[in-house]
Amino acid sequence: MDTDRPLPAINVWTFFALAALDIAANAAAGPAAVATAIHVSGGILTARALQLGALAGVTKSGVLAFVEFIAYAGIPTPAWMLLILLASSFGICVLVTAEISNLVLGETPSGLLIAAVVAAIPLGGECIGIYQSAGGLTGGKPQAQIFIMGLDALGGYVFARMAHNEGHDICAYNVAAAAGAVYGVITGFFHTVIGCMAGITHTTSTNGHYVTTNIFGTTSGYDENWQRNTFW
Repeated sequence: MDTDRPLPAINVWTFFALAALDIAANAAAGPAAVATAIHVSGGILTARALQLGALAGVTKSGVLAFVEFIAYAGIPTPAWMLLILLASSFGICVLVTAEISNLVLGETPSGLLIAAVVAAIPLGGECIGIYQSAGGLTGGKPQAQIFIMGLDALGGYVFARMAHNEGHDICAYNVAAAAGAVYGVITGFFHTVIGCMAGITHTTSTNGHYVTTNIFGTTSGYDENWQRNTFW
């Protein structure tokens, strides 16, 4: 049994570099999703549409990076709980929907917010998929890429379907699903690469006391069964 196993103490500059890369990946995924939706629906792609897609992607990634960075500062529990809610799929879906809706419509209909909340349910599973593919800070599982893509597609479908039920026909269901799938492929690929990088580790062990290092930092602990593990 391993004891005293904190996550690697990530270097602040590594954090900023990864956050910047994640924002860039989402900034690319947003326009790609918009372009896919317009292509599938047979519409005309505009620079404005691409800008809105990029803004949505940057907002999603930026909120997650901000909350994660604040976590290192050590804030009171009530404030931390509010930030967790903001960074959840529910908080992000509502925030992005309100942001884009205000820019396009000049208002945020309650029906779209309801659709965002419902769509956040499958996208909540996406968060688990991202963690599994990125591996947190300990290595990844690339097969989770398919899981992420499927949940993003489902999230797009649910949002379009719920928006229709609330009286807002934003696009066809298959169009929303296709856009979500493309978004999931791009962001999922990025997190898979990061996960593979995290999986490259170097471990030294002396009498059960080990130190493991990867690109994110170092973690240490003690393996109570080190003698048996060494024997086998």
